[in-house]
Amino acid sequence: MMNADRVLLVDDDYLSNLALHEYLEAEGFPVESVYCGPTALAALRDHPPQALVTDVDLGPGPDGFDVARAARAACPQLTVVYISAHNGNRHPAEGVPGSEFVAKPFQGKDIVAALRRAGHLKAA
Repeated sequence: MMNADRVLLVDDDYLSNLALHEYLEAEGFPVESVYCGPTALAALRDHPPQALVTDVDLGPGPDGFDVARAARAACPQLTVVYISAHNGNRHPAEGVPGSEFVAKPFQGKDIVAALRRAGHLKAA
Protein backbone atom coordinates (compact mmCIF):
# COMPACT_ATOMS: atom_id res chain seq x y z
CA MET A 1 0.00 0.00 0.00
CA MET A 2 3.01 2.29 -0.11
CA ASN A 3 1.91 3.88 -3.40
CA ALA A 4 -1.78 4.15 -2.55
CA ASP A 5 -3.33 7.50 -1.73
CA ARG A 6 -4.05 7.97 1.98
CA VAL A 7 -7.49 9.09 3.11
CA LEU A 8 -8.28 11.04 6.27
CA LEU A 9 -11.77 10.05 7.42
CA VAL A 10 -13.57 12.40 9.82
CA ASP A 11 -16.90 11.28 11.27
CA ASP A 12 -18.04 11.71 14.87
CA ASP A 13 -20.33 8.66 14.65
CA TYR A 14 -18.09 5.78 15.75
CA LEU A 15 -19.96 3.01 13.94
CA SER A 16 -20.28 4.94 10.67
CA ASN A 17 -16.59 5.84 10.87
CA LEU A 18 -15.59 2.23 11.52
CA ALA A 19 -17.72 0.80 8.71
CA LEU A 20 -16.44 3.28 6.12
CA HIS A 21 -12.85 2.92 7.37
CA GLU A 22 -13.02 -0.85 6.88
CA TYR A 23 -14.61 -0.51 3.44
CA LEU A 24 -12.01 1.97 2.19
CA GLU A 25 -9.16 -0.20 3.47
CA ALA A 26 -10.68 -3.24 1.75
CA GLU A 27 -10.69 -1.18 -1.45
CA GLY A 28 -6.95 -0.56 -1.04
CA PHE A 29 -6.86 2.91 0.50
CA PRO A 30 -4.79 3.48 3.65
CA VAL A 31 -7.11 5.29 6.07
CA GLU A 32 -6.62 7.38 9.19
CA SER A 33 -9.85 7.87 11.16
CA VAL A 34 -10.56 10.75 13.51
CA TYR A 35 -13.79 11.77 15.22
CA CYS A 36 -13.84 15.57 15.62
CA GLY A 37 -12.78 18.80 13.92
CA PRO A 38 -9.84 19.72 16.18
CA THR A 39 -8.30 16.25 15.84
CA ALA A 40 -8.82 16.38 12.08
CA LEU A 41 -6.98 19.71 11.86
CA ALA A 42 -4.07 18.26 13.86
CA ALA A 43 -3.97 15.14 11.65
CA LEU A 44 -3.98 17.26 8.50
CA ARG A 45 -1.05 19.27 9.83
CA ASP A 46 0.95 16.28 11.10
CA HIS A 47 0.30 13.74 8.32
CA PRO A 48 -1.17 15.41 5.22
CA PRO A 49 -3.34 12.93 3.28
CA GLN A 50 -4.16 12.88 -0.43
CA ALA A 51 -7.91 12.83 0.29
CA LEU A 52 -10.33 13.97 2.96
CA VAL A 53 -13.72 12.38 3.61
CA THR A 54 -15.52 14.42 6.25
CA ASP A 55 -18.91 14.48 7.85
CA VAL A 56 -20.30 18.00 7.98
CA ASP A 57 -21.61 17.82 11.57
CA LEU A 58 -18.71 17.05 13.89
CA GLY A 59 -20.04 18.26 17.23
CA PRO A 60 -18.48 21.22 19.07
CA GLY A 61 -15.71 23.07 17.25
CA PRO A 62 -14.93 23.18 13.54
CA ASP A 63 -17.41 21.48 11.21
CA GLY A 64 -16.52 19.54 8.08
CA PHE A 65 -16.62 22.65 5.91
CA ASP A 66 -14.14 24.38 8.24
CA VAL A 67 -11.86 21.33 8.21
CA ALA A 68 -11.89 21.11 4.42
CA ARG A 69 -11.20 24.83 3.95
CA ALA A 70 -8.18 24.59 6.28
CA ALA A 71 -6.99 21.45 4.51
CA ARG A 72 -7.29 23.02 1.07
CA ALA A 73 -5.44 26.13 2.26
CA ALA A 74 -2.50 23.88 3.15
CA CYS A 75 -2.86 21.54 0.16
CA PRO A 76 -4.75 23.05 -2.81
CA GLN A 77 -4.88 19.73 -4.71
CA LEU A 78 -6.50 17.78 -1.84
CA THR A 79 -9.44 15.59 -2.88
CA VAL A 80 -12.47 16.36 -0.67
CA VAL A 81 -15.69 14.41 -0.17
CA TYR A 82 -18.34 15.60 2.29
CA ILE A 83 -20.86 13.25 3.88
CA SER A 84 -23.98 14.22 5.82
CA ALA A 85 -27.55 13.17 6.46
CA HIS A 86 -28.97 16.66 6.10
CA ASN A 87 -26.51 19.33 4.96
CA GLY A 88 -26.45 18.84 1.21
CA ASN A 89 -28.04 22.25 0.69
CA ARG A 90 -24.97 23.90 2.29
CA HIS A 91 -22.46 22.21 -0.01
CA PRO A 92 -22.75 24.53 -3.04
CA ALA A 93 -22.09 27.64 -0.93
CA GLU A 94 -19.72 26.28 1.73
CA GLY A 95 -17.96 23.34 0.08
CA VAL A 96 -14.49 23.75 -1.37
CA PRO A 97 -14.30 23.92 -5.20
CA GLY A 98 -14.22 20.56 -6.94
CA SER A 99 -15.48 18.68 -3.90
CA GLU A 100 -18.19 16.03 -3.85
CA PHE A 101 -21.15 15.58 -1.49
CA VAL A 102 -22.65 12.18 -0.64
CA ALA A 103 -25.85 12.01 1.41
CA LYS A 104 -26.18 9.56 4.29
CA PRO A 105 -27.14 6.78 4.26
CA PHE A 106 -24.76 5.62 1.56
CA GLN A 107 -22.84 2.52 0.54
CA GLY A 108 -19.06 2.37 0.63
CA LYS A 109 -18.93 2.16 -3.16
CA ASP A 110 -20.63 5.59 -3.30
CA ILE A 111 -17.71 7.12 -1.38
CA VAL A 112 -15.10 5.42 -3.56
CA ALA A 113 -16.89 6.72 -6.67
CA ALA A 114 -17.01 10.24 -5.18
CA LEU A 115 -13.30 10.09 -4.31
CA ARG A 116 -12.51 9.13 -7.89
CA ARG A 117 -14.73 11.90 -9.32
CA ALA A 118 -13.17 14.53 -7.03
CA GLY A 119 -9.56 13.47 -7.65
CA HIS A 120 -7.36 10.97 -9.40
CA LEU A 121 -6.74 8.63 -6.49
CA LYS A 122 -4.84 5.37 -6.49
CA ALA A 123 -5.82 2.38 -4.39
CA ALA A 124 -3.28 -0.33 -3.63
